Amino acid sequence: MSQSPASTRVYLVRHCDVENPGRVLYGHLEGFRLSEKGVRQAHALGERLATTPVRQIYASPLERAQQTAGIIASYLDNVPVTITPELVEAGFGHYLQGVRANLNIVWRKPLWVVHMLWPGLLPNDETVAEMARRVRAPLLRLIRDHPGQGGICVTHGDPIQAFWVEAEHRRPWALHRLQCAKGGMLELDFEGERLAGKRYLPPEETGVSAGDPAVVDASHA
Repeated sequence: MSQSPASTRVYLVRHCDVENPGRVLYGHLEGFRLSEKGVRQAHALGERLATTPVRQIYASPLERAQQTAGIIASYLDNVPVTITPELVEAGFGHYLQGVRANLNIVWRKPLWVVHMLWPGLLPNDETVAEMARRVRAPLLRLIRDHPGQGGICVTHGDPIQAFWVEAEHRRPWALHRLQCAKGGMLELDFEGERLAGKRYLPPEETGVSAGDPAVVDASHA
């Protein structure tokens, strides 16, 4: 009699709120750490995840994600944090980074409109499928390495939303309609390597408010 595949829960977490008084689209820029609110959010996530059986954390190489992962790990019992480039910010963030997040972005960075309408159409952009594929890779490693226990991936808004779009078989332009707030996460249940269920948990469910959304906040942050 064949054995049923292991049921494993993994968490796809967006980094927490960032110190950004100039309201810059920071993309892949260095030097953007968590704000005081972001630190509180990360501790709230750590408290929520402290009783889970996770055995590994993967994190984007960008500082805000590493800081979020480190705080979460401080609530867990000797769970290592491994940096993986597969979880880095969306490639289109290189084009947008450095400009202020306001309505003038349409004139300063006009290709942003194309990206919003159809991600991946431009040569300097990733498709939703490409982003979802690179996010799925560390998720599957967690399932294979720690069946029944799983782990956490800490990444950015667009990569999470790309995975979400693919999971729901939506069209590419849904990338910016499915909003994972900073400090929010997808709770993913797998049967073997098959995604059997998912649930979005906004920051409010960890005890810390998401705060006021910034202009184009969901893109490249």
